[in-house]
Amino acid sequence: MKNIDILSLFHFLIYLFLGYYIKHKYLLALFLGILWEIFEKIIVNNKFTRYIIKEYWFIPIDYIDDTFDHSITDIIINMIGYTIGSNI
Repeated sequence: MKNIDILSLFHFLIYLFLGYYIKHKYLLALFLGILWEIFEKIIVNNKFTRYIIKEYWFIPIDYIDDTFDHSITDIIINMIGYTIGSNI
């Protein structure tokens, strides 16, 4: 369960709404999820952006600096939310 945190709920909700408004574009949703996780990894591994995030961003850096397993979990949660959203 350590791969699931409060931001997992936001991942789910964002993709639920995405699925509700843009239905049955599963590859697009998967692509966006993977792209976002890569973007997160890039910004936390850059010294300058990591400093900016730590100092000024409202989400603690510990939530953004994910392990690979956590990133995979986020993508799975995204797709669950998207699938539900696409089918309601």
